[in-house]
Order: sequence, then C-alpha cells, then structure tokens
Amino acid sequence: MKTPLRTFIIDDEAPARRELRYLLGQNPEVEVVGEAASGTAALKGIRETKLQLVFLDIQMPGLTGLELAQFLGELPERPLLVFATAFDEYALQAFEVDAIDYLCKPFTLERVTKAVAKAARIIALSAESKISSTSFKVDPCRKIPLYRGETIIPTAPERIVLAHSEDGEVFVYTIDEKKYHTRCTLGELEQKLAAVGFIRSHRSYLVNINHVREVIPWFNGSYKLLMGDANKTKVPVSRYHVQDLKKHFDL
Repeated sequence: MKTPLRTFIIDDEAPARRELRYLLGQNPEVEVVGEAASGTAALKGIRETKLQLVFLDIQMPGLTGLELAQFLGELPERPLLVFATAFDEYALQAFEVDAIDYLCKPFTLERVTKAVAKAARIIALSAESKISSTSFKVDPCRKIPLYRGETIIPTAPERIVLAHSEDGEVFVYTIDEKKYHTRCTLGELEQKLAAVGFIRSHRSYLVNINHVREVIPWFNGSYKLLMGDANKTKVPVSRYHVQDLKKHFDL
C-alpha cells in the first residue's frame, strides 16, 4: 500500500477548508495533517510537519498565498503547491512560483483528485531520479557533460562557476564566460557536485564556493555572493541557505 501524501490546507474561509478536507478525505492516497486560516498561522504548522503537498488560497489576510509560496520554495524539502482559490486571474503568477495546479472554487471531487494524482506522479518521478542519481558520484577528476545544442562538452567541475534554474531549464556558467545547458535538474547537479565544493545558495542557484569573490550582507539576514567570473555575477543567498554558507566560509 502506498504511503499517503502528507497534505496541508490553507484558506481563510472555514467552509472552503471543510470542503477541501472532505474531498481530500475521499482519496486514500492523501492524509490531511493540518490546516490554517492564514499564511502566517500556517508557518508554525508547516515547520513542524514534513509536508509533501499544500493546497492554499491566494487572497488571505496578512501573508498572501503567493508570498507564502515564495517562502515554501526556499525550504530544503519544499512541498508541492496547488492553489485553490476563487480568483482565476492569478494563474500565471501561481505557476511562476512553481505551483503544479490551480483550482477554482467551487471545488469538485474530480478536479481535486486530478491534482492529487499529478502530485503523486511528480513525487514518484522525483524519488526515481534520486535513486538513479546516487549511482553517479562525481570525483574531482570526472567531467560533467554540458551541452551546446546537441554538442556535448565534457567540463571539469572546477571550471564551473555556477548553475541557475530558469523557466524549467538549468544553465551552467563556466569560468571562461560560456553558458551551457545541462540535462540534469539543479538538485541532481547539487548531489553530483557537493563533494567538490558546490553549495545551494538559493532554490534557483548552485554555486562553486571556490569561485566566490565576496560575501555581501543583504536584507533580512540574507546575503549576496559576488562570483569570480569576468562578469562579476551576483548570486542571491536566501535565509534558508545561510547556514550552509556560514559553515563553508566560517562566518
């Protein structure tokens, strides 16, 4: 039997929360582990619960659903997001924060079931990817295959300055100012390169600490990194990755 998806509901309207809990309760693949009436109230429950899936409204008092989604995106193991709202005009913004689905009220069992099935597929594929990636551990001498079109460019890890995820694609920048594609996800690159000095500075960035020229304090406990490439690229460090940064630079 499959382990149910650990799911959290966030909506400022109690009837909407009850309806979602009821519909999700019809699905044996889901376990609703908590709910909250606002984004701010949800933070405590989310921190205490290892979530896989979150259904959240957009327009809420205090922290909005979109703002909360940005917070969740910085978690080391971020849950999948499904926006469940009465407003259809935020769909584009929702997918910009990597939501996997967008439900409009009133909810139906069929539509909620489809969203859960999509989440289950994504989680299963991610688990398979993690298993396969553990079979390839990079050593300092092994080169990473990068791509320019269909051309493969074997690249030594020490030549890589940073990798950046954008619009579903991952780009790798090398010390000679060149930009390549990779067929790995950012998470897979992180696993392959962690042993040779790469750290995740932000959910969208992986950096080679050997190419960090300056560490610049920024707002609200975050930092920026000035990289040692010719373009002096500045890379954000989110609050949720600051501890890794401090550990590597003894800050």
